[in-house]
Amino acid sequence: MHHYAGQLVDLLLVLVAAWMVPATIFVIYAYFARLKNPVSESVFGRVVILSLFIITTSIWLPIIVAAIVLSLIGHLWFRFRAQLRR
Repeated sequence: MHHYAGQLVDLLLVLVAAWMVPATIFVIYAYFARLKNPVSESVFGRVVILSLFIITTSIWLPIIVAAIVLSLIGHLWFRFRAQLRR
């Protein structure tokens, strides 16, 4: 299991690094094109923001879900152990 978690972290780091390239290009383009609202004035800006949202969600959503599931398992285990002692 630890091996797969390491591979997942590596994959997510590669996704973030791959996202940084178009994001940097977009920031440079927006600066030189003097865009006042780069995201709303450019389709590429919308794509960059959407991809950032997708990548961020793919990183944080599994972490949050795993924390909630582990918390629930711990809570149920504690209740089960308390009932056995009675």
